[in-house]
Amino acid sequence: MRDLSGKTDKFDLVHSAAETVSDEPRRMTAGVFGISSSLVIILMFCAVIFSFGAVLFKVLVAEREAAMRETKSVARVFQNHKQLLLREMERYAASNAAYQNIDTNLSPDWIEARFGVDMALDFAHDYTVLFGPDSKVLFSSNFHGKERAEDFSKSVQTGITGTLDSIRGNYVKALVRSEPGEVRFTGTLADISAIDIVEINDHPFIVAAFAIVPDPGGIEMSFGPPNVLVNAFEIDAAHLSNLLSSLALDNLKFASEIPDGMIGTPVQNGSGTVLGYLAWYPMSQSSGIILSSIPILLLSLGVILTVALIALRQNANARARLAAREQEARYAANHDSLTGFVTRGYFHATATKRLALRKDQQRGAWIIYLDVDNLKQVNDIYGHTVGDSLVVAQAERIRSVLGPFDLVARSGGDEFLILTERWETPEQAVEEAGKLFEKLRQPFDYEGKRIETSVSAGIARFPDHGQTLTGLVRAADIALQRCKMEQKSSFRIYDERMDDLLRERREIRVDLDSALREEQFDLFYQPIVDARSGELAFYEALIRWRHPSRGLVPPVMFLPVAQDAGLMPVIGAWVLERALHDACSWMQTGVSVNVCTSQIQAAGFADKVEALLQKYDFPPERLVLEITEDLMLEESAQTRNTILKLRDLGVGLAIDDFGTGFSSLNYLHKYRFDKMKIDRSFVSRIGEDEEADMVIRSMLSLARVMGMQSVGEGVETEAQRDFLVEAGCEFLQGYLFDRPLPFNELMPPDPLSQMEGIRRAGG
Repeated sequence: MRDLSGKTDKFDLVHSAAETVSDEPRRMTAGVFGISSSLVIILMFCAVIFSFGAVLFKVLVAEREAAMRETKSVARVFQNHKQLLLREMERYAASNAAYQNIDTNLSPDWIEARFGVDMALDFAHDYTVLFGPDSKVLFSSNFHGKERAEDFSKSVQTGITGTLDSIRGNYVKALVRSEPGEVRFTGTLADISAIDIVEINDHPFIVAAFAIVPDPGGIEMSFGPPNVLVNAFEIDAAHLSNLLSSLALDNLKFASEIPDGMIGTPVQNGSGTVLGYLAWYPMSQSSGIILSSIPILLLSLGVILTVALIALRQNANARARLAAREQEARYAANHDSLTGFVTRGYFHATATKRLALRKDQQRGAWIIYLDVDNLKQVNDIYGHTVGDSLVVAQAERIRSVLGPFDLVARSGGDEFLILTERWETPEQAVEEAGKLFEKLRQPFDYEGKRIETSVSAGIARFPDHGQTLTGLVRAADIALQRCKMEQKSSFRIYDERMDDLLRERREIRVDLDSALREEQFDLFYQPIVDARSGELAFYEALIRWRHPSRGLVPPVMFLPVAQDAGLMPVIGAWVLERALHDACSWMQTGVSVNVCTSQIQAAGFADKVEALLQKYDFPPERLVLEITEDLMLEESAQTRNTILKLRDLGVGLAIDDFGTGFSSLNYLHKYRFDKMKIDRSFVSRIGEDEEADMVIRSMLSLARVMGMQSVGEGVETEAQRDFLVEAGCEFLQGYLFDRPLPFNELMPPDPLSQMEGIRRAGG
């Protein structure tokens, strides 16, 4: 994107350069009768040219018209030729036999005989490949029947990825299910076929693609993406010779640039990129004959002009280089070298002027404060080169969505400031910001690595949320911080109530220091029971804050503030030691403790756990450490080593709030957790949402396959308990069994009291 400020900047540079250049002729020595030397040379040149220009004019016009006719004729013949190739493929791709032997019952022998022999003998082509619905190569062969999947298939697939996706999408859209459940294709063959020009290994190819579809139909079909047959025809001399039979030309070649003396028509791919030209010598060359008769005149003119032009050119080049260096210096000073966006200082100056103008016009504007949430994690995991590539990719996405007059600055390593005047209402702002975020949330591919992206933004409106740029940026920043606190990878529009929340967070931050010094924290314990017997198995330790004026503060109010302040390792260490201190008085019951990502990533964490176990003589098998899924996003060698040491100690590991964050089978297999805790957001919808029931059953099945025990959180009704027990959940936790209680209010953890408590909770 090149914003208005960039255009204004360039205009100022050009204007300044023009003034500098315009002063030069005044300093040059005057020529004949006070006319500059350059003008005298131009007049002489014009006089000579005019003497034979009239003669050449009509000849050149006639040649130009003839060249245009030839160009149109070649372009039309080439287009018809491509369509002919596509029609040749139709007989092989659109057939009941092809569909039955590829889609219904895959027959490699039939495919090789049909496409590797019959089609090769029917019409000449350089390469054939058959892609499956998942882009896997099912068959590949060159004209001679030799397999070339490794060195050619990937290049073909890369060149026509968009075409294949379009064909598959059109095919699936055209599939319908009839009443008896039969699948029929209702589209047209044109929708599921395409032809494009692709450059493969520095050679141009006509690549035709056709989905395998029944024709005339009447056979059983499956619902899903199609197999796609692709033929490649190299645009070489042998191929072009076939075109000459349809043209009144005696020569035709493919070239990256049109050679001197030849004319041509561009060869473009589907996106409009010119890959080369079909070039030929024009049939009419009368002007060349005329010009060849006046070599002496041109030679004399050239000698006269050369000396003068060399001097003038040197002068002009020197001035141009000076102006270009000045323009580059100004541009570099005002623009970020990585993204091309303006700098924060330039943004502030330009945006201030624009807001003043909008104020005079009594019109509004919007400031967007955007932050790339996971840039630090990308830098830590993949390196700063990948992080820079992510910033560049996000900058290009911003350019593609915003308007040409929107002003964008890269204000920090992972921050962007945007000023837009296009939005009129908050509803339009939400709609347009949603489009921007839909683009920015797309995964980022770097050298085959698929990297998830996350961005957050705060939005403020002028003049409602601030009369100055500083006030607007502050309001947008407050909205951004609220967004990060509530839910990353989203955006918020500023609201005055956000100031109150920010003020409250600051007060909580100050009070947290006092809470640590004065030991205002306390631990509450909630039972985790055996799902079938109802016996108490563990207590989960839950932190509470006994604030001197606020009363009992729940963790949701102060833990995010502590996380931002970097206090979680200190608080987490206190929780772990206090929990072990309390639990060592229990005979058999274990204790489950939440640990944050910063604790796991801290050096020596496993050693501290071992020291605490020894200090309180607590069996490691009765300790479970609950780890949230966000640890997966910040995987490191330190994390892996810490988890391995914890496992060697015999400490149990549980993945907490499973299903609400980021996880994959790869991580579950790598870390080998002992327990999976199913988040209460799923449990609360049991019996109300069929999809939630299916998801929970799937999670429990996954836990069994991975050798993990399962814990259902937030169980509040007997129906939820019965469903989880029937589905195979092994442990349960929730208000149905008991609410979290301080240590001194807990019932004695013995089997008899456990059963009585469960009976009372169950009704």
